[in-house]
Amino acid sequence: DITQLYPEARNIKRHFILHIGETNTGKTHDALEDFYNAGSGMYLAPLRLLALEIQEMSLARGINCSLTTGEEKDIRDGAKHLSCTVEKMDMSRHFDVCVIDEAQMVADSDRGWAWTEAILGVNADVVHVCMSPNAIHIVKMLIKMCGDTYTDIRHKRNSRLIVEDHDFIFPDDIRDGDALVAFSRRKVLMLATLLKKEGYKVSVIYGSLPYSVRKAEVARFLNGESRIVVCTDAIGMGVNLPIRRIIFTESKKFDGKSKRFLNMSEVKQIAGRAGRKGMYDQGYVNSIEDRDQIGELLHGRYEQITSCVIQPPRKVLDMPYSLSEIFKIWLKTIEKKCFSVADLKNRIKLAEYIEKKHGEKINKDLEYSLINIPFDENSEKLKYLWQDLVDMTADGEPVSRMWYYVDTESEDIEAMKLDDLEQLYKKMDLLNSYCNALNISEYDERIRMLKEEISERIVRELTNGEFFNKCKRCGKRLEWNHRFGMCEKCYEINKLERMRYKADKWR
Repeated sequence: DITQLYPEARNIKRHFILHIGETNTGKTHDALEDFYNAGSGMYLAPLRLLALEIQEMSLARGINCSLTTGEEKDIRDGAKHLSCTVEKMDMSRHFDVCVIDEAQMVADSDRGWAWTEAILGVNADVVHVCMSPNAIHIVKMLIKMCGDTYTDIRHKRNSRLIVEDHDFIFPDDIRDGDALVAFSRRKVLMLATLLKKEGYKVSVIYGSLPYSVRKAEVARFLNGESRIVVCTDAIGMGVNLPIRRIIFTESKKFDGKSKRFLNMSEVKQIAGRAGRKGMYDQGYVNSIEDRDQIGELLHGRYEQITSCVIQPPRKVLDMPYSLSEIFKIWLKTIEKKCFSVADLKNRIKLAEYIEKKHGEKINKDLEYSLINIPFDENSEKLKYLWQDLVDMTADGEPVSRMWYYVDTESEDIEAMKLDDLEQLYKKMDLLNSYCNALNISEYDERIRMLKEEISERIVRELTNGEFFNKCKRCGKRLEWNHRFGMCEKCYEINKLERMRYKADKWR
């Protein structure tokens, strides 16, 4: 029985309040009122941006509230409220109230395990779960498995959502209050550059922006300094802006494996940001391509989520095996009734690196903390940095050798371009997460100051920089929506070279 892996939650009787509704229906707002009024409370956010925002809102109300994300830790003396990303849920503490936001994420192959664990294991008397309608079935199944009770609250949109009946022409049809959605950072920056050239004031929002930069870009739109938002689908989750119309600049996205058409949940989540509750009587949706299909998905009926993702909780460390072996056993033995197993390939690789190189120098508990430090595992530079930090830990010198990594005097931050600035910021995030995992506080202020300096440079680069689509082979400037990464001529040359290579290979 997997529920017995969470004894703290099994020792109390929990009551769940399920807030069911689409985007922009006030689910989280209503749930948070109970959080603010509780003697103690925990908010579990889908994004660090939201965790930071809820901490700020709590402090503004005079509520002493701590913060924990994969990258930040702000533990305040005497605080009985905690705002954290869902992966950082504190199961050891008891809370009067917990709010679990965006619970339809239980099905996400990368992060869904954290929502599943929150529902099964949160140690709170009253648990508010905010979700889209497609998560009702699976969330109720998990609650019943735990033997807990629940009530439903249905939330409806106050503003109508209308798909416009004419094609959108870029940039001629741009209006104040528009949010243009693209599915890559590169495309967002190109669209923003083109709009600035046309004289528009633009805010830019995408997932890898530092929190302080995103906050500044949001503030510019809120106070009217910018009139248009260009963003990725990061806007679909929790970022409340006075958007009148959502424009899909493309209808397909790369999901890490292949480029595919948007699914119903994605369309509803993003489009639902149009017509902000309390500001507009209706919101509008349009698309540069496939407008009819976008409209069908927006108004279609949800298919229920039938399984949730789960990964080994810390409790499994008691098993008499190495961590990588425990993960492999878990993959084979987990009950499959309503669960799908989280993709553990990367964590197993990280665990095997530690075990093969350092053996028993690093105990299982510390190893578990190290392999769960968040970083972009597709970045070779960050992967090598993580390995260096692990080696440093095994040598017993994490504090004395950290200075080497936070000394950036050799780096000319003022001369850096956006790509390098964002990479340096990710490096600081990884170092910060490492220090948090090992409770190293000596470098907190240094890292914080560096992150602020990098963020300020990113803001200036976004405001003043120009980003164009160029052929990656010859450098020729391309249209923003050119379908290949090369011009037509280079694409044909490249195709011919590939054919010749294949022919030579078979000779």
